[in-house]
This record gives sequence, structure tokens and C-alpha cells, in this order.
Amino acid sequence: MIALKTKRKFKIDKTKPIKQSKEYASKIDRELPYFITLITLMASSGISPYQSLKKIMTYDILPMMKKEAVTMVKQVEVLGNDPLTVMNKRAEETSSTLYQDFLAGYVSTVQTGGSIVNFLKSKMWSIFDQHAAKSKQLVTSLAGLVDAYMIIQVVILTMYIMFVALSSTPALSGSFLPDSTALSRSIVLFLIIPPLMAGMLMFISHRMTSSTYIGTEKILQQSLIMIAVSVVPVIALLAIGLPSQLNFLGAPYLIAIALLVASIKPILAYQKIQKMNVAAERATPSILRDIAEARKTGLSPERCIIHGFKRKGYNIFSSVLNLAVNQLHIGVPLRKILNNIRTEVKSWVVQVNFKILFEVMESGGGYADALDTLANASEKAYNVEKEKQAMLKPYVMIGFMIMGITAFTTLMVIDSFSGMTEIFAVPGFEHTTPPITPEMRQMFAGSIVIQAYLVGLFIGKVVSGTFAGGLMYSAMLVATVLMAIVFADYAPIDLTSIFAPSSKN
Repeated sequence: MIALKTKRKFKIDKTKPIKQSKEYASKIDRELPYFITLITLMASSGISPYQSLKKIMTYDILPMMKKEAVTMVKQVEVLGNDPLTVMNKRAEETSSTLYQDFLAGYVSTVQTGGSIVNFLKSKMWSIFDQHAAKSKQLVTSLAGLVDAYMIIQVVILTMYIMFVALSSTPALSGSFLPDSTALSRSIVLFLIIPPLMAGMLMFISHRMTSSTYIGTEKILQQSLIMIAVSVVPVIALLAIGLPSQLNFLGAPYLIAIALLVASIKPILAYQKIQKMNVAAERATPSILRDIAEARKTGLSPERCIIHGFKRKGYNIFSSVLNLAVNQLHIGVPLRKILNNIRTEVKSWVVQVNFKILFEVMESGGGYADALDTLANASEKAYNVEKEKQAMLKPYVMIGFMIMGITAFTTLMVIDSFSGMTEIFAVPGFEHTTPPITPEMRQMFAGSIVIQAYLVGLFIGKVVSGTFAGGLMYSAMLVATVLMAIVFADYAPIDLTSIFAPSSKN
């Protein structure tokens, strides 16, 4: 009767399972290496994996694994189920194959009487190796996405040139562009397609990659608000034609200036976070290595942390470490010190590493082998991330080259064909549609400026994993396109005179 009652309660609990999906699995896989590292180090310190799950129930820094821990511990503590049975059921229910393999492997190891610590260590290194392989696959996928963008951009540039040529040639415009309505529709189409393509690439890259930085969403929201405040009034002024009436700068100049002004404050905010995070991510493996080596000599856990934190050469992160050293000297708890580090450093990887370090120190005093394992894991994760960023960096230059060439070539072609209209006029053919006017040319240039800003966000997402990281690239691309527009407007290059027929008989 008791068994039946327990089974009925368990079925009722299963009516509200954690939602399983590909997105859920990707979030689990992101946290899994650090989750297994923590479980392994705690087991090396004499704490069972189930007791580690109870600790992880309070870990906001690992939100997905916290949900998993809460689910499993509740089924054990409230429903009275066996921990191994619960883990085995979670292995069957989860959509993450890596997490499933870990839970099933742990249950099998316990049931067969194998070494839990050895299994956890081997699984931890296996997870990090798979994480490195997935990072390389991600780089390949992102590189293919950038290549696709290049091909699309070349096709769009070709269509620009064909459109301008057809609309500016009297003998052809009447056949291909029968009236002014068709011309206006074609212009709108060519103005909308490039930004839409850039937006589509941004969406795809957002689904493929994520950032280790915390709080960048607020910076991006701030940027969008600033853009709305700065750019929308400019577009409204352009719509009523006020700048041209007052002899102000044209559309591309006004839009570019508005975008640059709106990006200044968000860029500075992101650079402040990035500067601290880069220094902390570079320093963390070295700090953990120093602590592990100091622990091997027999120093107390607190003295080991002080020794690791006092090392020079960590740039801006040294100020955070010096504060932590002072707090350790006066007996501030490690949890308070961790909260201070999390306040200053917005890198999720750094926060997780220090959380694991302090948890190990508090739980078992920090065995030398456990700390050495943590240092090795941190070094491996940092090297994987560094290699991924190094492989993606060259694609930044591709974006700059393509946008600069697009802006300059498009405007030069418009100017050239517009000037050739009268030179190559064919008797008997008259324009049924007007050629590209200066206002239309400015609309093309303004569209390219907006496209450059979106492409910068796309490149930032590819390289850094966050759109906020693309704000600087967006500003630089807008400046690059603006220089190309200025060059096309004022450079002493006249293709019309080059291709004009000679006046000599």
C-alpha cells in the first residue's frame, strides 16, 4: 500500500515536468562542464554527489542545473524515492544527450561498485573535450554564415548596378521600367532588402551562439532607446524634406551622425565591462594554478587564496583582488568576498570558477588534488574560448571591406550612369521614367548606412557572442561607409568623362 501511494504521488508530480526542448538542452550543455567539475571536486573532498546536488539548489550562478537539482532533490526528500532511481528517470526524460550520458553513467558506476571519483574525473575531462569540439564546429558554422553574407552582399551589389544601369539608359528603361510607379517600387525594394538580410543574419547568429558576459542585454536596450531618440526624429525630418529646404546635410550624413551619437554611451558602458572581464578571464587560470601549487606546500586555504590573489600583473582586475585580500585579513567570509567579485566582474565563467573554488575551500579545506583539477579545468576552458575568438577575428575585416566597397561602388555607379544618360542618348528613345535623382541617390546611401550598423551588430554577435559587443563594430562600419560616401561625393573621379565619346572626328 505504501508503494502504491508513493507511486501515485510521483505520477502527480510528473504532470509538471521541466520543459524539455533543444533550447533547454543547449542551456544544460553550456553549464554541464562546470556542474560536473563541481560534483567531481566535491566528491574528491569526501562529499557525495547527492549532497552536492543539495548545495547546487542554492546556486543562482548555474540556473539550469539549479532547476535540475531542485527537481531531483524534491523527488527524494518529499516523495521518498531512491536517489539513483530519480537520476535514472531524469536521464530518460532530459533532452540533453550529454547530461543523459552523465546521469546514466553515474547510476551504472554506483550499481556496479566502481570508483565514483574516477568516473567523475574521466567524465569531466570528456565533457571539456566535447565542449572544445563543439566550439570548433561552432566556428565552422559561423564562418559559413559569414561566407553566406558575403555572397548575398555581392549579389545585392550586382542587382544595384543592374538596376541603376537599366533605369539610366533611355533605350532600356522603357522596356524594363515602364512607368514611374515601377521605378519607385523597385527603389523601395532595393532599399529594404539589404537591411532585412542583415536582420535575418542577426537572428540566425543569435540562435547559434551566446556570450559569457552578464548584463549586456541592458546595454543593448539602452542603445536601442538612444537610437530611437536620435534616429527617429532625423528620419521624420527627412520625410518632410526639411534638411534639403534648409541646405542641411543629406540623408546619409544625418543618419550616420545620429547613429554614431546614439552609440557613444552604450559603447563606453560595454567597454568598461569588457575591460574588466577580459582581465579577469585571463587572470583566473593563473590564480587557480597559484592557489593549487601553494596548497601542495601545506599552506592553509586562506593563505593559499591570499598568495594567489597578491600576484601582480592582472591589470584592472588587481584592484578587485586586493580588496578581497584585505577582506580575508580581517576575517570576511568567503561568500561575502564572492559577492563582491560578482558585483565587479560580469563574466559568467569567472564567477563560476571562483564559486567552485570557494565552495571547495569551505567544504573540505581544499585538497591539493581537487584544486589542481580545478586549475587544469579552468586552463582548458580558457584556451578553448581563446582559440575560438582567435579563429573568428579575421571575419571582422571582411565586414569592413565589403561595406566600404558596397557604399563606394554603388554611389559611383549611380553617378556614372546618371551622367551617361545624355551622352549615350539614342534618337527615338525617350525616358518614360526619370533617371536616378539626387534624392534617390541619398536614399540609397542612407540605406547602406543603416545596413552597415546592422552588419556591425551581426559581426559583434559572431565574434563576442553578444550584440552589445557589436556596437563598436557598428560605429566603425558606419564611419567607414561615411568616408566612402564622402569620397564618392567629392573625389575627383569622373567615370562619365572616361567613357564619354571623344569630340574628335
